[in-house]
Amino acid sequence: MFRAVLLTAAMAAAPTDAEVHEWLAAVDQARQAFGEAKITARATQVVDGKPAGTADFDIYVKGRDHALIVFKGGKNNGRKALTVGEKMWLIVPGTENPVPITKNQRLMGGASFGDVASMRLAEDYDVVLRPGTETLDDKPVYVLDLTAKSPKVPYPKVTLWLDTQDKRARKLRFFLPSGREAREVTFTKFRKIGDKTAVAEMEVVDKLGPNAGEITRLEYLDIQPAKIDDKVFTPEGAKAM
Repeated sequence: MFRAVLLTAAMAAAPTDAEVHEWLAAVDQARQAFGEAKITARATQVVDGKPAGTADFDIYVKGRDHALIVFKGGKNNGRKALTVGEKMWLIVPGTENPVPITKNQRLMGGASFGDVASMRLAEDYDVVLRPGTETLDDKPVYVLDLTAKSPKVPYPKVTLWLDTQDKRARKLRFFLPSGREAREVTFTKFRKIGDKTAVAEMEVVDKLGPNAGEITRLEYLDIQPAKIDDKVFTPEGAKAM
């Protein structure tokens, strides 16, 4: 009888599919707290635990598929990366034509342009919650296995670790079609902006290539809601920024 009561309680406590999907949507919301915003950001390459180079940039975002990255200072000063839907271009000062690039092209170290552009987990992936919980950094977490709905999604498999208490993302692992791990993202800081919770810092570890294992820290230093003209998200408008 007692065992049956425990089993019934455990079944009652198990999250529903709808709740799991809501968690996933909340992870997306924290990564893109505002549908239209200007973000001041910094990428720092970390080698042997020490900073080995930084890049500062502004990000202008509108919706899930419009983003403009504008580099500030250093050797990349004035360079821009424009994303519109599935297309992406690099705009270099002094050149006439934008250069088509992919979202997997490196921003710095293990971080790619796609890490600061859009990815909607709740829209792009089907999700399965593993039974029970695991422990990550001495905290209980749920583990979610994500499978891409479309072959156009760059990573067909993703694993997400989610804090059982606040439901914030703690870690993501991205896998190639071959099953090989491509990168790992750890969310290290969050901040409150009004009534919203936003990612403030994350660390990206590249798992492929000659620099595998290097850490790139992405910091979102300031996030401001903004109204951005649609012209900004054209090659001509981006060049004028």
